[in-house]
Amino acid sequence: MGADRMAEVQLDDDVAGPPAEPRTPSAGARRARALLRRWWPAPVALVLALVAAQAVGDHRADSRADRLRATPGVLAETVTAPLSATPWGPADALTVLSAGTATPDGLVAGVVVPGFGPAEVVALDGETGDEAWRVGVGLASTGAEDTQTAACTSGKGLAAVASAVAETLWCTVTDAASGAAASGAAASDHAAGLTTRLVEVDLAAGAVAGARELEPGAEATVVGDVLVVGTRGDDGVLLRGSDVRGGTERWRTEIADPVDENLWSGWLADLGGHVLVRGTGATWSVDPADGRIEAHAEALSTLRGDALVALPTTGAVRLLGADGSGTATLDGHPLPVWPDDGSAPGVQPVADGSVVRGVDGATGAVRWERPARTSPRSGYLLLEGVLYGSDSEALWAVDAVTGDEVWSVPTSPVEDAQLMTDGRHLLRSERADEDAGLVLSAYDLGSGRRVWTTPVPEHLAALWPAGGVLYGYGGGGFEVFRIR
Repeated sequence: MGADRMAEVQLDDDVAGPPAEPRTPSAGARRARALLRRWWPAPVALVLALVAAQAVGDHRADSRADRLRATPGVLAETVTAPLSATPWGPADALTVLSAGTATPDGLVAGVVVPGFGPAEVVALDGETGDEAWRVGVGLASTGAEDTQTAACTSGKGLAAVASAVAETLWCTVTDAASGAAASGAAASDHAAGLTTRLVEVDLAAGAVAGARELEPGAEATVVGDVLVVGTRGDDGVLLRGSDVRGGTERWRTEIADPVDENLWSGWLADLGGHVLVRGTGATWSVDPADGRIEAHAEALSTLRGDALVALPTTGAVRLLGADGSGTATLDGHPLPVWPDDGSAPGVQPVADGSVVRGVDGATGAVRWERPARTSPRSGYLLLEGVLYGSDSEALWAVDAVTGDEVWSVPTSPVEDAQLMTDGRHLLRSERADEDAGLVLSAYDLGSGRRVWTTPVPEHLAALWPAGGVLYGYGGGGFEVFRIR
C-alpha cells in the first residue's frame, strides 16, 4: 500500500493536458518540488537503515553465539519461550548423562550399574534419547556375580564429559559374589572375593575391545595415555603408572596413608590432570606423568588452569598452583566457574562473605572486589573476559581482569537459582521459595535486559545443561526430558 501511494505522487512538471499558454512555476512551488524530489525517499531509507542495523546486530549476536558455543558447557541452541519438555531416554538416562561421554556418531555413552547383575555401558541418541546400543562390561552374569563398582573415563577429563568427542571408554569394573557388596564386611577383608578388570570399550563400534585383570579391589583411572592403578595395603597405597594400551610400567609411588577400611570405592580419581588419593589422614595429589607426589591436605580440589587448592575445614585456604608448590593463602573461598573459556587467565574469582573478589591465582593478591550476596548454588560463568554472577536480588557482569562493571540489573528475590547460557542469553532457573514453581528467565548477555520469563513444566524439579543440550528431570531423577 505505501509503495503504491508513493507511486501515485507525480514529481515531474508534466500536467494532464497542454496549457493554453506556458506558465512559469512560482518560487514557492519550485522550492516545494525540489524538497519533494530530495526528501521523498527518506521514510523508505530510514526503514531500510533500521532493517540493516537490525540485521547487522543479529549477525554480530549470531557470530558471538557461535564463538561461545565452542566452549564446553554452553548450550548449542538458542532457548526460546515457552518451553517444551520431551521425554528423553530410559529410566537410567540420568545415570548415563551425569558422567556420559559424546561418541563420534552423536551418541552419549556412560556406564550403568544395576542393583543385580553385571555393569553395562549404554549409548543413547543425543537427539531422542533412544538406546543405540548396550554392551556388558561386568562379568557375564551366571546368577553368582554382581558388579559392585564400575567407573568409566575417556582419559580426557571434564572437557570430554562436557562436549568433546571420545573414541574409547576405559572402565574399571569390580565384580563380587552376589550380595557381597551389601554384606557389611570391610573392603580389606573381602578383597579375596573380588574380581577387578580394566575394560576397553570402542565407542565407534559399540563393543568391548579388550580387558585386562587388575588386583582384586584395585582402583584405576586413565589420564591421557597413562593408566594409574592404586592398590591398598595396611600401611598405605601403592600407585603404578603404565601405558594404557601397551601396559609398560612408567613409575611406582607409595603413599604412607592407608585408605579407610570401610571405604569400598571412590578413593582414587583424576581431577584437572591430577590423580587424587583419599587416605585416612589426608587427600594426596600425584602427577600422572611421573608419579611425583604434588601435595597433600585435608581436602584438595582444582581451580582455573588446573591449579591445586587446599580446602581445610578450619584455617586459611592455600593456593598450591599447578604443581603443588604454591604457598599463598586466601581469604574467602574460590568460586566455581563453569562454563569457562580460559579468558582472563591468572584471575580466580573468590567469595568472602558479602564480597566477590578477583584475586591473582598464583599469589592471592586482590585485584578487585565488589559487594555481592553470593549463593553457592547460583553458578558463575567466565566468557570472553567477563565474569557473570547471580545473587538473591541481582544479576551482574564484570570485567574479570579489572572488576569494572559491565552491567548490573536488579531481579526479584529468589530462593534458588542456577545460571546457564545459550550464547545469546544468560539463562537463570529461578524459584522464589521452596513452595513456588520453577521458572526460567532469559537476560540479554550484553546488557542484562530481561528478554522473557516462562514457567518450567511443573513436573520438572531442575534444569541443567549437558553436552550442549538443556535437560530437565523429575520423578526423583528417574525421568529425564529434553527441553526446547
